[in-house]
Amino acid sequence: MKKTKVISLLAVSVLSVSLLAACGNNNSSSSSDNKTEQSSKAEVFAGATQGTDSFADLQKGFAKNGAWLNATKGDMDASGKTLTVEGLFLGDGQVARKLAIYNQDDNHKITDRYTLTVDKIEVKSPGFYISNGTVKGNVDVFAPGFHAQNGTVAGSVAGEATIDGNLTFASQDLLDAYNELPDAQKVKVTGTTSVVKGDVVSFEAGGITAGSHGNVTYSFKGNGTDTETGATTGTKDVSVLTKALGKDGAWLVSANGDVDASGKDITVDGTFLNEDATVQRTLAMIDQNDSHQVTKSHTLTVDRLIIKSPGFDLEGGNIKGDVYVAENASIKARDMKDTDGKSIQSEIDGNLYFATQDQLDTYKALDAANQFKVSGTVGVKTAK
Repeated sequence: MKKTKVISLLAVSVLSVSLLAACGNNNSSSSSDNKTEQSSKAEVFAGATQGTDSFADLQKGFAKNGAWLNATKGDMDASGKTLTVEGLFLGDGQVARKLAIYNQDDNHKITDRYTLTVDKIEVKSPGFYISNGTVKGNVDVFAPGFHAQNGTVAGSVAGEATIDGNLTFASQDLLDAYNELPDAQKVKVTGTTSVVKGDVVSFEAGGITAGSHGNVTYSFKGNGTDTETGATTGTKDVSVLTKALGKDGAWLVSANGDVDASGKDITVDGTFLNEDATVQRTLAMIDQNDSHQVTKSHTLTVDRLIIKSPGFDLEGGNIKGDVYVAENASIKARDMKDTDGKSIQSEIDGNLYFATQDQLDTYKALDAANQFKVSGTVGVKTAK
Protein backbone atom coordinates (compact mmCIF):
# COMPACT_ATOMS: atom_id res chain seq x y z
CA MET A 1 0.00 0.00 0.00
CA LYS A 2 1.40 3.35 -0.97
CA LYS A 3 2.48 5.52 1.95
CA THR A 4 2.25 9.23 1.17
CA LYS A 5 5.29 11.32 2.00
CA VAL A 6 4.83 13.79 4.80
CA ILE A 7 5.58 16.76 2.58
CA SER A 8 2.61 16.31 0.29
CA LEU A 9 0.15 16.16 3.16
CA LEU A 10 1.69 19.00 5.10
CA ALA A 11 1.63 21.18 2.02
CA VAL A 12 -2.09 20.53 1.64
CA SER A 13 -2.64 21.22 5.34
CA VAL A 14 -0.79 24.48 5.23
CA LEU A 15 -2.44 25.66 2.04
CA SER A 16 -5.88 24.91 3.45
CA VAL A 17 -5.28 27.70 5.95
CA SER A 18 -4.92 31.27 4.64
CA LEU A 19 -1.44 32.72 4.40
CA LEU A 20 -2.16 34.51 7.65
CA ALA A 21 -4.05 32.37 10.12
CA ALA A 22 -7.06 34.49 10.99
CA CYS A 23 -7.83 32.93 14.34
CA GLY A 24 -9.05 34.84 17.35
CA ASN A 25 -6.15 33.54 19.41
CA ASN A 26 -3.53 35.49 17.47
CA ASN A 27 -1.82 38.42 19.15
CA SER A 28 -4.21 41.27 18.40
CA SER A 29 -4.10 43.56 21.40
CA SER A 30 -6.83 45.89 20.18
CA SER A 31 -9.77 43.53 20.64
CA SER A 32 -11.67 43.76 23.91
CA ASP A 33 -13.26 40.41 23.07
CA ASN A 34 -9.82 38.84 22.97
CA LYS A 35 -8.95 40.37 26.34
CA THR A 36 -12.10 38.99 27.90
CA GLU A 37 -11.53 35.57 26.38
CA GLN A 38 -7.89 35.61 27.41
CA SER A 39 -8.64 36.05 31.09
CA SER A 40 -10.32 32.64 31.18
CA LYS A 41 -7.75 30.70 29.17
CA ALA A 42 -4.84 28.76 30.58
CA GLU A 43 -2.67 29.47 27.53
CA VAL A 44 -2.40 33.11 28.65
CA PHE A 45 0.99 32.30 30.15
CA ALA A 46 2.10 31.27 26.67
CA GLY A 47 1.16 34.56 25.06
CA ALA A 48 -1.24 32.81 22.73
CA THR A 49 -3.73 35.69 22.66
CA GLN A 50 -1.86 38.94 23.18
CA GLY A 51 1.71 37.71 23.25
CA THR A 52 4.33 37.78 25.98
CA ASP A 53 7.44 39.82 26.69
CA SER A 54 8.91 37.10 28.93
CA PHE A 55 11.24 34.49 27.45
CA ALA A 56 10.51 32.20 30.41
CA ASP A 57 6.80 32.31 29.55
CA LEU A 58 7.53 31.77 25.87
CA GLN A 59 9.60 28.70 26.73
CA LYS A 60 6.84 27.43 29.01
CA GLY A 61 4.38 27.85 26.16
CA PHE A 62 6.51 25.70 23.87
CA ALA A 63 7.04 22.93 26.43
CA LYS A 64 5.33 19.55 26.09
CA ASN A 65 2.41 20.76 28.23
CA GLY A 66 2.21 24.22 26.65
CA ALA A 67 0.00 25.51 23.84
CA TRP A 68 0.06 25.03 20.08
CA LEU A 69 0.20 28.80 19.42
CA ASN A 70 2.62 31.14 21.20
CA ALA A 71 3.46 34.75 20.45
CA THR A 72 5.66 37.67 21.37
CA LYS A 73 4.14 41.12 21.83
CA GLY A 74 7.25 43.01 20.79
CA ASP A 75 10.94 42.56 20.12
CA MET A 76 12.43 40.07 22.58
CA ASP A 77 16.12 39.86 23.43
CA ALA A 78 17.02 36.42 24.79
CA SER A 79 20.61 36.48 23.56
CA GLY A 80 22.54 33.32 24.37
CA LYS A 81 19.41 31.32 25.26
CA THR A 82 17.89 28.27 23.57
CA LEU A 83 14.16 28.02 22.87
CA THR A 84 13.16 24.35 22.84
CA VAL A 85 9.93 23.40 21.06
CA GLU A 86 8.66 19.98 22.16
CA GLY A 87 5.50 17.93 22.08
CA LEU A 88 2.75 16.93 19.68
CA PHE A 89 -0.02 19.48 19.12
CA LEU A 90 -2.99 20.15 16.88
CA GLY A 91 -3.88 23.63 15.64
CA ASP A 92 -6.61 24.43 13.12
CA GLY A 93 -7.21 20.69 12.78
CA GLN A 94 -3.66 19.89 11.72
CA VAL A 95 -0.44 18.91 13.44
CA ALA A 96 1.08 22.32 14.09
CA ARG A 97 3.12 24.52 16.41
CA LYS A 98 3.09 28.25 15.73
CA LEU A 99 5.51 30.98 16.75
CA ALA A 100 3.85 34.34 16.02
CA ILE A 101 6.29 37.26 15.96
CA TYR A 102 3.97 40.08 14.94
CA ASN A 103 0.88 42.09 15.81
CA GLN A 104 -2.32 42.45 13.82
CA ASP A 105 -5.52 44.44 13.78
CA ASP A 106 -9.11 43.24 14.08
CA ASN A 107 -9.12 42.46 10.34
CA HIS A 108 -6.09 40.21 10.76
CA LYS A 109 -3.82 42.60 8.88
CA ILE A 110 -0.30 42.78 10.26
CA THR A 111 0.51 46.05 11.98
CA ASP A 112 3.99 45.20 13.31
CA ARG A 113 6.67 42.58 12.79
CA TYR A 114 9.01 41.77 15.67
CA THR A 115 12.41 40.18 16.21
CA LEU A 116 13.12 37.32 18.62
CA THR A 117 16.84 37.17 19.46
CA VAL A 118 18.11 33.82 20.74
CA ASP A 119 21.18 31.65 20.47
CA LYS A 120 19.05 29.01 18.75
CA ILE A 121 15.66 27.35 18.48
CA GLU A 122 15.54 23.56 18.72
CA VAL A 123 12.46 22.29 16.86
CA LYS A 124 11.29 18.91 18.17
CA SER A 125 7.58 19.36 17.42
CA PRO A 126 6.20 18.39 13.99
CA GLY A 127 4.51 21.10 11.94
CA PHE A 128 6.39 23.96 13.62
CA TYR A 129 6.26 27.24 11.75
CA ILE A 130 7.51 30.79 12.13
CA SER A 131 4.71 33.21 11.42
CA ASN A 132 6.05 36.53 10.18
CA GLY A 133 8.80 38.39 11.97
CA THR A 134 12.45 37.47 12.45
CA VAL A 135 14.32 34.92 14.51
CA LYS A 136 17.80 36.31 15.09
CA GLY A 137 19.78 33.17 15.81
CA ASN A 138 20.05 29.63 14.47
CA VAL A 139 17.17 27.18 14.01
CA ASP A 140 17.83 23.42 14.29
CA VAL A 141 15.01 21.17 13.03
CA PHE A 142 14.59 17.62 14.38
CA ALA A 143 10.94 16.98 13.36
CA PRO A 144 8.98 17.01 10.08
CA GLY A 145 6.87 19.82 8.71
CA PHE A 146 8.95 22.93 9.43
CA HIS A 147 7.81 25.90 7.33
CA ALA A 148 7.00 29.60 7.24
CA GLN A 149 3.83 31.70 7.21
CA ASN A 150 3.69 35.20 5.78
CA GLY A 151 0.92 37.75 6.15
CA THR A 152 0.04 41.07 4.52
CA VAL A 153 0.31 44.71 5.45
CA ALA A 154 -2.30 47.07 4.01
CA GLY A 155 -3.30 44.43 1.50
CA SER A 156 0.16 43.78 0.05
CA VAL A 157 2.85 41.27 0.89
CA ALA A 158 5.51 42.93 3.00
CA GLY A 159 8.52 40.96 4.11
CA GLU A 160 9.00 37.34 4.98
CA ALA A 161 9.38 35.15 8.01
CA THR A 162 13.14 35.35 8.44
CA ILE A 163 15.95 33.47 10.15
CA ASP A 164 18.86 35.83 10.66
CA GLY A 165 21.26 32.94 11.16
CA ASN A 166 21.61 29.34 9.98
CA LEU A 167 18.92 26.73 9.38
CA THR A 168 19.87 23.09 9.88
CA PHE A 169 17.96 19.82 9.55
CA ALA A 170 18.76 16.61 11.41
CA SER A 171 18.41 14.47 8.27
CA GLN A 172 18.53 14.79 4.50
CA ASP A 173 14.89 13.62 4.33
CA LEU A 174 13.78 16.57 6.47
CA LEU A 175 15.70 18.99 4.26
CA ASP A 176 14.37 17.40 1.07
CA ALA A 177 10.80 17.71 2.36
CA TYR A 178 11.38 21.36 3.20
CA ASN A 179 12.88 22.04 -0.22
CA GLU A 180 9.76 20.66 -1.90
CA LEU A 181 7.56 23.29 -0.26
CA PRO A 182 6.29 26.23 -2.33
CA ASP A 183 8.48 29.31 -1.99
CA ALA A 184 5.71 31.08 -0.05
CA GLN A 185 6.13 28.52 2.76
CA LYS A 186 9.89 28.80 3.04
CA VAL A 187 11.76 30.97 5.53
CA LYS A 188 14.18 33.63 4.33
CA VAL A 189 17.59 32.58 5.69
CA THR A 190 20.50 34.98 5.86
CA GLY A 191 23.03 32.24 6.69
CA THR A 192 23.32 28.67 5.46
CA THR A 193 20.73 25.90 5.09
CA SER A 194 22.26 22.46 5.58
CA VAL A 195 22.08 19.02 7.18
CA VAL A 196 23.69 18.49 10.56
CA LYS A 197 22.86 14.91 11.44
CA GLY A 198 20.97 14.42 14.68
CA ASP A 199 18.21 12.40 16.28
CA VAL A 200 15.02 12.86 14.28
CA VAL A 201 11.94 12.82 16.52
CA SER A 202 9.58 10.00 15.54
CA PHE A 203 5.87 9.56 16.26
CA GLU A 204 3.55 6.58 16.19
CA ALA A 205 0.42 6.13 14.12
CA GLY A 206 -2.82 5.84 16.04
CA GLY A 207 -6.00 7.46 17.25
CA ILE A 208 -5.65 10.79 19.05
CA THR A 209 -7.57 13.46 20.90
CA ALA A 210 -6.59 17.10 21.39
CA GLY A 211 -6.96 19.14 24.57
CA SER A 212 -8.11 22.76 24.83
CA HIS A 213 -4.63 24.06 23.99
CA GLY A 214 -3.96 21.56 21.23
CA ASN A 215 -2.05 19.04 23.37
CA VAL A 216 -2.32 15.64 21.73
CA THR A 217 -2.89 12.47 23.67
CA TYR A 218 -3.17 9.02 22.09
CA SER A 219 -6.43 7.13 22.44
CA PHE A 220 -4.38 4.17 21.30
CA LYS A 221 -1.25 3.56 19.25
CA GLY A 222 -0.83 1.20 16.37
CA ASN A 223 -3.35 -0.10 13.84
CA GLY A 224 -1.35 1.71 11.18
CA THR A 225 -0.87 -1.39 9.01
CA ASP A 226 -2.95 -3.90 10.92
CA THR A 227 -4.19 -6.66 8.63
CA GLU A 228 -7.10 -7.35 10.95
CA THR A 229 -8.63 -4.02 9.93
CA GLY A 230 -7.95 -4.58 6.26
CA ALA A 231 -5.23 -1.94 6.15
CA THR A 232 -2.64 -4.06 4.36
CA THR A 233 -4.23 -7.04 2.65
CA GLY A 234 -7.61 -5.41 2.16
CA THR A 235 -11.10 -6.70 2.83
CA LYS A 236 -14.49 -7.15 1.15
CA ASP A 237 -16.25 -7.75 4.48
CA VAL A 238 -18.64 -4.90 5.33
CA SER A 239 -18.33 -5.44 9.08
CA VAL A 240 -14.52 -5.42 8.95
CA LEU A 241 -14.48 -2.28 6.81
CA THR A 242 -17.01 -0.54 9.06
CA LYS A 243 -15.01 -1.33 12.19
CA ALA A 244 -11.75 -0.28 10.56
CA LEU A 245 -13.21 3.12 9.65
CA GLY A 246 -14.56 3.70 13.17
CA LYS A 247 -12.96 5.48 16.12
CA ASP A 248 -10.96 2.39 17.12
CA GLY A 249 -9.92 1.45 13.60
CA ALA A 250 -6.87 2.36 11.53
CA TRP A 251 -5.66 5.45 9.72
CA LEU A 252 -5.19 3.36 6.56
CA VAL A 253 -7.96 1.01 5.44
CA SER A 254 -8.21 -0.84 2.13
CA ALA A 255 -10.53 -3.03 0.12
CA ASN A 256 -9.39 -5.83 -2.17
CA GLY A 257 -12.65 -5.93 -4.11
CA ASP A 258 -16.06 -4.29 -4.39
CA VAL A 259 -17.80 -3.84 -1.03
CA ASP A 260 -21.61 -3.99 -1.02
CA ALA A 261 -23.18 -2.22 1.96
CA SER A 262 -26.39 -1.35 0.12
CA GLY A 263 -28.94 0.38 2.33
CA LYS A 264 -26.44 0.91 5.15
CA ASP A 265 -24.61 3.93 6.52
CA ILE A 266 -20.87 3.73 7.13
CA THR A 267 -19.26 6.40 9.30
CA VAL A 268 -15.61 7.41 9.13
CA ASP A 269 -14.93 8.66 12.65
CA GLY A 270 -12.06 9.69 14.89
CA THR A 271 -8.87 11.70 14.46
CA PHE A 272 -5.81 9.71 13.42
CA LEU A 273 -2.13 10.27 12.86
CA ASN A 274 -0.25 8.38 10.20
CA GLU A 275 3.32 7.21 10.73
CA ASP A 276 4.64 10.64 9.68
CA ALA A 277 2.72 12.42 12.47
CA THR A 278 0.26 13.89 9.98
CA VAL A 279 -3.52 13.94 10.48
CA GLN A 280 -4.80 11.49 7.89
CA ARG A 281 -7.53 8.92 7.28
CA THR A 282 -7.25 6.93 4.06
CA LEU A 283 -9.58 4.48 2.35
CA ALA A 284 -7.97 2.68 -0.58
CA MET A 285 -10.41 1.02 -3.00
CA ILE A 286 -7.82 -0.26 -5.49
CA ASP A 287 -5.31 -2.91 -6.43
CA GLN A 288 -1.79 -1.64 -7.20
CA ASN A 289 1.41 -2.93 -8.75
CA ASP A 290 4.88 -2.50 -7.27
CA SER A 291 5.11 0.95 -8.88
CA HIS A 292 1.96 2.07 -7.01
CA GLN A 293 0.02 2.23 -10.26
CA VAL A 294 -3.65 1.28 -10.18
CA THR A 295 -4.35 -2.07 -11.79
CA LYS A 296 -8.00 -2.30 -10.72
CA SER A 297 -10.50 0.06 -9.09
CA HIS A 298 -13.19 -1.08 -6.65
CA THR A 299 -16.52 0.41 -5.60
CA LEU A 300 -18.00 0.86 -2.13
CA THR A 301 -21.81 0.80 -2.30
CA VAL A 302 -23.59 2.46 0.66
CA ASP A 303 -26.70 4.39 1.45
CA ARG A 304 -24.56 7.13 3.02
CA LEU A 305 -20.84 7.46 3.72
CA ILE A 306 -20.60 9.95 6.60
CA ILE A 307 -17.17 11.53 7.06
CA LYS A 308 -16.44 12.82 10.58
CA SER A 309 -12.65 12.47 10.43
CA PRO A 310 -10.35 15.33 9.44
CA GLY A 311 -7.85 14.60 6.70
CA PHE A 312 -9.89 11.89 4.97
CA ASP A 313 -8.85 10.92 1.46
CA LEU A 314 -9.91 8.25 -0.98
CA GLU A 315 -6.87 6.55 -2.46
CA GLY A 316 -8.51 5.55 -5.71
CA GLY A 317 -11.76 3.71 -6.31
CA ASN A 318 -15.35 4.90 -6.27
CA ILE A 319 -18.31 5.46 -3.97
CA LYS A 320 -21.88 4.54 -4.94
CA GLY A 321 -24.18 6.44 -2.59
CA ASP A 322 -24.34 9.86 -0.94
CA VAL A 323 -21.32 11.27 0.88
CA TYR A 324 -21.75 13.66 3.83
CA VAL A 325 -18.80 15.60 5.26
CA ALA A 326 -19.48 16.69 8.84
CA GLU A 327 -18.27 19.94 10.36
CA ASN A 328 -14.52 19.95 11.12
CA ALA A 329 -14.02 17.01 8.75
CA SER A 330 -12.59 17.07 5.23
CA ILE A 331 -12.41 14.97 2.10
CA LYS A 332 -10.32 14.81 -1.03
CA ALA A 333 -9.46 12.33 -3.74
CA ARG A 334 -5.89 11.11 -4.13
CA ASP A 335 -4.37 11.69 -7.56
CA MET A 336 -3.76 8.09 -8.61
CA LYS A 337 -2.21 6.90 -11.87
CA ASP A 338 -2.98 3.88 -14.04
CA THR A 339 -0.36 1.63 -15.64
CA ASP A 340 0.01 4.16 -18.48
CA GLY A 341 0.74 6.95 -16.02
CA LYS A 342 -2.61 8.66 -16.59
CA SER A 343 -4.64 10.13 -13.72
CA ILE A 344 -7.75 8.23 -12.68
CA GLN A 345 -10.51 10.41 -11.27
CA SER A 346 -12.47 8.84 -8.43
CA GLU A 347 -16.23 9.01 -8.78
CA ILE A 348 -19.16 9.51 -6.44
CA ASP A 349 -22.32 8.04 -7.95
CA GLY A 350 -24.59 10.11 -5.75
CA ASN A 351 -24.45 13.47 -3.97
CA LEU A 352 -21.57 15.12 -2.11
CA TYR A 353 -22.64 17.34 0.78
CA PHE A 354 -20.63 19.51 3.18
CA ALA A 355 -21.84 20.76 6.55
CA THR A 356 -20.70 24.34 5.90
CA GLN A 357 -20.11 26.66 2.98
CA ASP A 358 -16.50 27.18 4.11
CA GLN A 359 -15.86 23.45 3.78
CA LEU A 360 -17.41 23.44 0.32
CA ASP A 361 -15.31 26.43 -0.71
CA THR A 362 -12.14 24.76 0.57
CA TYR A 363 -12.98 21.61 -1.37
CA LYS A 364 -13.63 23.56 -4.58
CA ALA A 365 -10.24 25.24 -4.21
CA LEU A 366 -8.47 21.86 -4.42
CA ASP A 367 -6.70 20.87 -7.61
CA ALA A 368 -9.00 19.17 -10.11
CA ALA A 369 -7.18 15.86 -9.54
CA ASN A 370 -8.15 16.00 -5.85
CA GLN A 371 -11.86 16.49 -6.54
CA PHE A 372 -14.39 13.81 -7.43
CA LYS A 373 -16.49 13.27 -10.48
CA VAL A 374 -19.95 13.56 -8.89
CA SER A 375 -23.09 12.37 -10.68
CA GLY A 376 -25.44 14.29 -8.37
CA THR A 377 -25.30 17.51 -6.36
CA VAL A 378 -22.29 19.09 -4.68
CA GLY A 379 -23.66 21.39 -2.01
CA VAL A 380 -24.25 22.21 1.66
CA LYS A 381 -26.39 19.82 3.70
CA THR A 382 -25.97 17.99 6.99
CA ALA A 383 -26.70 14.32 7.59
CA LYS A 384 -29.77 13.76 9.77
